[in-house]
Amino acid sequence: MSSSETDAERLPPQNIKAEQSVLGSMLRDNLVINEVVQILRADNFYLDAHQKIFQCIVSIYEKAQPVDLVILAEQLRQLKQIEEVGGYKYLAELWDAAPTAANAEYYAKIVRDKSITRSLIHVSNEILRDAYDQSQSADELLGTAERKVMDISRLGSSGQTYDLKEALNQAFDRIDARSQRGPHTTTGLPTGFAELDEITAGLQRNELIILAARPSVGKTAFSLNIVRHLITDEQAAVFFVSLEQARVELAERLLVAQARVNSHHLRKGHLSADDMQRLIEAGEQLRRARLFIDDTPSQTMLRIAANARRLKKRENIALVVIDYLQLIEPESRRDPRQEQVAQISRRLKYLARELEIPVMALAQVNRSSEDRQDHRPRLADLRESGSIEQDADTCFLLHRLDKTDPSQVDDTIEVIVAKQRNGPTGEVTLTYRKAWMRYENFTPEGVDVYN
Repeated sequence: MSSSETDAERLPPQNIKAEQSVLGSMLRDNLVINEVVQILRADNFYLDAHQKIFQCIVSIYEKAQPVDLVILAEQLRQLKQIEEVGGYKYLAELWDAAPTAANAEYYAKIVRDKSITRSLIHVSNEILRDAYDQSQSADELLGTAERKVMDISRLGSSGQTYDLKEALNQAFDRIDARSQRGPHTTTGLPTGFAELDEITAGLQRNELIILAARPSVGKTAFSLNIVRHLITDEQAAVFFVSLEQARVELAERLLVAQARVNSHHLRKGHLSADDMQRLIEAGEQLRRARLFIDDTPSQTMLRIAANARRLKKRENIALVVIDYLQLIEPESRRDPRQEQVAQISRRLKYLARELEIPVMALAQVNRSSEDRQDHRPRLADLRESGSIEQDADTCFLLHRLDKTDPSQVDDTIEVIVAKQRNGPTGEVTLTYRKAWMRYENFTPEGVDVYN
């Protein structure tokens, strides 16, 4: 093989004819510009001249002006780029390259595909260089590689619109499905708490759910009770990301709640024969459940999202729980903390929409509630970023009633549905059996009639 053939084979993937046809189509029929800009950006073109011409066409069109050869040439001349793009003669060649604008979208997809392939080659070379450099750990290399490839995958997605008729058909299909279930059934994942499900209709798909409270109020216990209900009573699969506690601690909490055994006795090893029997029976129930735990500390959203995608594909998980949001490592430590948290909350929302399942993230609230007379937490108390409140579809705030009302027993907790994008807000009172780390439906006598 000659050297010239080798060099030709190593040229980056490109299709100059397709690029010329796209630009020519945009000049012949300005209406296709709307379609093309949904698919391409200027840097998708291989030739620098084509990038400049595309950008010039778009800038003229955005000013609500018509784009033709004369106007484009004049604009390029004013920008002193006319010679850089090949002169007036080359613009005429672009016009001739597309006898019709009918295939503009097809040509644009070819240009985009070549651009993605070039980006993959570029990123692969960067990954290879970093791997040989050995300046990063293997985990860091994997994380960086996955992030770069994910960034490229987003280049392949183009904007898409749907007419109202199609959306209405989907809406009526969903309404019919709900109607067939009956008026008192949940449309989302049931939490196991009757009043809470009545307000929320369950944990809804595509939604980011924030569960917030002050430290030691019972956030983890509450989330684990929902998880326990789903994996034992509903036979659903759940992914639990624990950034604060080890998996063995979570397993003990689940055993205690399922068996209704005193957690302090278990910790001290003072268990009766009846306690041991109930723990064994609870263990058998939980062994059949599908709960997947990642207790690796200091995780980034990149790793969490990657594991969630794998489990969604392999196990069809119905829920992701993250304990807790403020412990997720930011992608960039140099950004202000508020911006770090904002990026994390946005990624959590994107993950819920991507996997089409609810994502529940636990969060801390600041001390502001302690300074108020009623001690009730509010949405504004969410720590470090207002974007958490903005990105959340539903927000639960936990409040211990005994802190403000001495007549209340210390096992009464209020779940405040402070935000629900597609439903009402309100309050639900639950009984919290702290010794069992178990939440139950509240009755005045303290008897759980549902579990």
